[in-house]
Amino acid sequence: MRRLLPLALLLSLSACKEPEPPAQVIRPAQVWTVTEQAEGATATFSGEVRARYEADLAFRVSGKLKARLAELGQPVAAGQALARLDPADLELNLAGARASLAAAEADLTHANRELARLRPLLAQRFIGQSALDAAQAARDAAQARVNAARAQVNLSANQTRYTELVADKPGVITQVHAEVGQVVAAGAPAFRIAYDGEREVQVRVGEATAHALPPGTAVQVKLWSQPDTPLDGTVREVAPATDATRSVLVKVSLKQPPADLTDSPGANRALPTGKPTGGRPGMAGIRLGISADIRLPSSAAPEQRWLPASALFQQGEKAAVWVVDANDSLHLAPVTLLGYREDGVLVSGLAAGARILAAGVHAVTEGQQVRPIPYDGGFAHAPINGERAPNALDAKAGS
Repeated sequence: MRRLLPLALLLSLSACKEPEPPAQVIRPAQVWTVTEQAEGATATFSGEVRARYEADLAFRVSGKLKARLAELGQPVAAGQALARLDPADLELNLAGARASLAAAEADLTHANRELARLRPLLAQRFIGQSALDAAQAARDAAQARVNAARAQVNLSANQTRYTELVADKPGVITQVHAEVGQVVAAGAPAFRIAYDGEREVQVRVGEATAHALPPGTAVQVKLWSQPDTPLDGTVREVAPATDATRSVLVKVSLKQPPADLTDSPGANRALPTGKPTGGRPGMAGIRLGISADIRLPSSAAPEQRWLPASALFQQGEKAAVWVVDANDSLHLAPVTLLGYREDGVLVSGLAAGARILAAGVHAVTEGQQVRPIPYDGGFAHAPINGERAPNALDAKAGS
C-alpha cells in the first residue's frame, strides 16, 4: 500500500491541472481599402425612348367596329382615317331628327299664318289683345321647337361623322386596342399614337436623386444600340410625387441627334420591337421604345465614400462597418448611409485609406484578428494565392 500511494497522488494531481487553450486560428478575410475619391458618384439610370407627345385616340360615339384601317407601327398623316364604326343606328337617329325638324317647321308655318290672320281682326276690334298675345306666344314656341330640332339634326349629323376615327397630327401607331367586330364604348382608347417631333428618354430615379435634379440639367444619353455615340439631353420634367413603385419619373429631352443616327427615309420609325415603319429622317431616326442610359452629373460630397454593399453592418438602428486596424483586428465603426446604388452603397464618416471588412460582416466579433486579403468583388470561391477565398463563414471559424 505504501508503494501505491505516490502513484495515486501523482495521478490525482495530473487530473486537477487545467488543459492549455488551443492556439487561435487566424482566417483570411476580404478587405476593401477606402479611397480618397468617392467612387461611383456618377449615377447612371436606364430607361426607354418615347415620343414627347403621345395620345390615346378614341371614338366619340359607341358602336360596332366595322373596319380598322391602321396597323401597329404604321405611320399615319394628319386627317388619315384609322377606323370606322357601323353607322346604321346613328343614321336612323339622324333621319328621326330631320323628321322632327320638318314637323317643327310645319308648326311654325301654321303659327305664323295664324298670327297674320289675327292682327287685322285686332285692328277692327273683332278680337281682344289677349287672343293676339296667345297667337304670338304659340308662334314663339313653334320657333323654339324648330331651333331645338335643327340643333338635334346637327348633333345627329356630327355623331354620324364621328363613326370615322381620324388622326389629328402625323405620327406612328404604337398600340392597337380594338379589332373588327368589337363593340367599343365612347371614349375607350382604340389606338395610341406617338406624334412626330421631339423624342425623350423616360427613367425612374430615387427620391433623393430627383430632389437634386432640377429641370434644365444637362445630362448625357447613350442608346444601347449605339453605345459609342453619346447624345446631349436636358431634363425637361421631374414628377412632383412618387408613383406605385416608390420612384420618381424623370423625362429627358433629346437634342437633334448626329447624322449617323438618322436613318434613311422609310426606315426611321419603328415599333418597340425595332421593326422599320417608314417616315422621314431627323429626330424620328431614334427608334421608339429602344433602351437608353442617362448619366447624371456627379454631385458627390468630399466626404462621400463608396463601399461594397456586403460591407454594411447594422448596429441597432444605425449603419456601421468593421474597420481593420494596424494589428489586423476588427473594430465596429458607425457610418452615415447616404444612398444605395446598384454596385454598392454611399456612406460618410470614413477616412481615406481605412481598411473595411467587405465580406462576412455578420460572422465576426469585436477585436477578432483576421488575415486581410484584397476584396475580389463578391463572395467568390475561386482560389486566391493557392487557397480558396473566404466566404461568410471563414472569418467566424477563427473566433
